[in-house]
Amino acid sequence: LAEAAHAAGALMLVDAVQGYGRVAIPDTVDLIAISAHKIHGPKGIGALWIRDGVTLAPLLHGGGQEAPGRSGTLSPALCAGFGIAAQLMADRRDQDAAHVDRLWSLARDRLGPGWTINGATDSRYHGNLNIRRDALDVNRLMSDLRDIAFSAGSACASGSGRSSHVLRAIGLSETQARSSIRLGFGRYTTETDLAAAIDAIAAAAEGQWP
Repeated sequence: LAEAAHAAGALMLVDAVQGYGRVAIPDTVDLIAISAHKIHGPKGIGALWIRDGVTLAPLLHGGGQEAPGRSGTLSPALCAGFGIAAQLMADRRDQDAAHVDRLWSLARDRLGPGWTINGATDSRYHGNLNIRRDALDVNRLMSDLRDIAFSAGSACASGSGRSSHVLRAIGLSETQARSSIRLGFGRYTTETDLAAAIDAIAAAAEGQWP
């Protein structure tokens, strides 16, 4: 993709917010966007890596704090927090990846019959589990399990009322997409907590059929 973009005289921007610290980022791209809260850092700060030689025209003008980019006073606390989170992500990458793989296997093996994993099981980040069950009433399930953090879709589409366009793009029907739930887990998720959550979700889903 980067080669095609460059051949057309365009730059390539990679939104690496979900993948930063977890999957390899191509070294042929021109700009990379990352966000602190996705690596256990503070909310409200992100970064844009710009390849040497690439020049961007600022959209906001003023004090030039991020010259020649965006103007605006930076928060030292957020910057420091982002830096520490990035260092921890680098130091713990292999350890975190092994932990997430164990959690993925636990969740997959514990779900029981009737559940289908949406998407590939290997070519994906294992800290995000998207599953469906035929005729599942997701709104009822979420209402029954208010003490468990899971969702019907990504935070980006929270409250939109629409089914996931990503699930539809990989071949799911509207009905299947609306019968899907999304669970995320990572560094601070214990196997005990995840097992309890999966058991509660499975039991509540089973309870929707007399």
